[in-house]
Parts: sequence; C-alpha cells; structure tokens
Amino acid sequence: MSLTNAMNIAKTGLHLQETNIAVKSQNLAAQGVDSFKRQYLVAQDLGYQDKTLAGAQTSANTTSTIGLAIGLGVMPAGIYRSFDIGDPVSTGERLDIMISGDGFYQVLMPDGTFGYTRTATFQRDPQSGQMVTIDGYVLQPNITIPQDAVEVSVSQDGVVSVLLAGQTTMQQVGQMQVTRFLNPNGLRAMGKNIFFETTGSGTPITSNPGLQGAGILMQGYREASNVNSVEEITDLIKIQHAYEQLTKVITTSDAMFDASNRMIA
Repeated sequence: MSLTNAMNIAKTGLHLQETNIAVKSQNLAAQGVDSFKRQYLVAQDLGYQDKTLAGAQTSANTTSTIGLAIGLGVMPAGIYRSFDIGDPVSTGERLDIMISGDGFYQVLMPDGTFGYTRTATFQRDPQSGQMVTIDGYVLQPNITIPQDAVEVSVSQDGVVSVLLAGQTTMQQVGQMQVTRFLNPNGLRAMGKNIFFETTGSGTPITSNPGLQGAGILMQGYREASNVNSVEEITDLIKIQHAYEQLTKVITTSDAMFDASNRMIA
C-alpha cells in the first residue's frame, strides 16, 4: 500500500467528518424548532483491496486463517432521524394540539398532494374556518370551526367539539386523525416540518389517535425538538479530534513521502 493511498483514505475521513459537522450544525440550529427531530449521520466503509484471502494455501498442508485486505476509506451512507418524542410545552392555546406518541398529521398541500407533519400549531382560516397550519395547509380530514365558536375542545382520541355563542352544550364538529409509517426515516423532508411519502417510507396508516399504535392528542401543548445540546456539543468535540487526527495522517504521510524521495535521490 502506497503513502498516496493512505492520504486518500484520510481524505475520505475528512469528507465524512465535514458532512457530520454539517448534520450536527443543523441539529443545534434547529433545537428551538417545534417537533424537529435530531439527525445522525450513518457512515459505511468503502471497498477493500485484497492482498491475500483467508483460506489461501500457505503450504502443502496448511491454509491461512485470516486474509489481508486494505480498506479504501469511508463514506456517508445516509442521515437517520430520531423520532423520539420531544418534551411537551404547555401553551394553553386551544389549537395547539400535540401528538403524544407515534404519527403525523396529514395536510393538503397547494399542489393537491399530501404532506405529513408533527407540528402542533393550528389556526382557524379566517375565510373558510378550516383548521390549517401556520403556512395555510389544510388539516386532513377537513375540520371547520364555526365563526361563532367560543370554545374548542379536543379529546385525547381526536374528537373536536365546540361551544357556540348562546348555547350551553358542546357539539362535535370533526374527528382528527393520525398517520403512521412503518419506516418514518424513509419519508422525504421538505422543510417547514413537512414530510412526503416515498416508497422507502411505506404507505400511510391512518387511524384515530390512540388506535393501531398511533399517539394520543394533547390539547394546549406543543412538542419541543428532541435535540440534546450537550450531546451535540460533545459530538462536535469528538468530530474536531477526529478531523485533527486525519489531518495528521495526511501531514505524516506527506513527510514520509518526502523522506522517501530524498533517500531515492
């Protein structure tokens, strides 16, 4: 194996750590974003250059029990999201409705497709009265809050009831639902806390809250991000140390290369 190969291997490690620090930076930047999910970089080793194979003949009656394979470096393989629940944050707002457990809200996007979000903050659209996200995406199934509603109640199992002006009893106006995916890490993140279904996520499984593994609802709460800033900063220190060590590999290999050239000359 040449010194050039050693430098190239170290270079792949540097690229990996650069990607890793970008992921950690995103986590720290988004730690105050409601329902943001912490991300992890998943890495893989590259191929190997076989010098000898395990089982190779070493004499007439013996074989090698181990092989000699030189690694060619590492590479980023993907980014994993931890969908662990963030801490509940009490707001007292009647349309702040957190999912406590697994699942997403389904919302209608402007192009007619469906997006999925864990954002707990809803508003009443001033024209239609529909429950919408802060970006105006309509909650599915559609729930309309009457203009003269003076109180809104959402049960743990998603029943939405209102008290109208001049009345003394609540009346049901809708049923909120929660959508789950067998592989939420297969969802495509699009920003604004919106995800889209992909073949990797599996098809959506929609049910009332509390059924089929779906979380229950908590009215008057938002979900904090699940980022742990202490862990992120600790990881950044580890990344810095790894980067310094890989840089040392390159400078050492370069010095050895120069020394070798001087000896040959």
